[in-house]
Amino acid sequence: MNKETSFHRPAAAARRLIGLAAAGLLLSGSCSLSALAADAPVTAASAPAAAVDMELELSGIASSEGQILVSVFASPEDWLRKPVAVASAPASAQRDGRLVIKLAALPLGRLALNVAHDLNGNGRLDMNAMRLPTEPFAFSNNATGMFGPPKFEAAQFEVVAGARVSVSLK
Repeated sequence: MNKETSFHRPAAAARRLIGLAAAGLLLSGSCSLSALAADAPVTAASAPAAAVDMELELSGIASSEGQILVSVFASPEDWLRKPVAVASAPASAQRDGRLVIKLAALPLGRLALNVAHDLNGNGRLDMNAMRLPTEPFAFSNNATGMFGPPKFEAAQFEVVAGARVSVSLK
């Protein structure tokens, strides 16, 4: 947990790519996601008027291979389709299966996030023939769904400046 990674709001093009990949998180394996380097942040042209910083503590990282992909969503309508913020970090930054990622400039209110460990570094969460993930993933609150991803309401959390959200990969 010594290594921290920055998290920034994406530019519009990156937001669309991340949204497509997030929508396909549990539904398809064909969406690709361009890697956003943890040390080369992407920022939006305008930051939200009221924004706070938080941390994501990710556990259950079983491999140092690939990258960790994070998408943050602000409403049930946009859940797994249109993130308000995205980030990636190299999985090699993990220590003892844990990684702390700084979530910067998050909008106030209720948010939900999803995380994927892209083991092979191809920029997407791989799926099997039944469209089930073959790479580790997680949602905020460690929420789970019955036959697909959890609902936004199950994964939502209140944004609190300086707080830490903990999530475990499955």
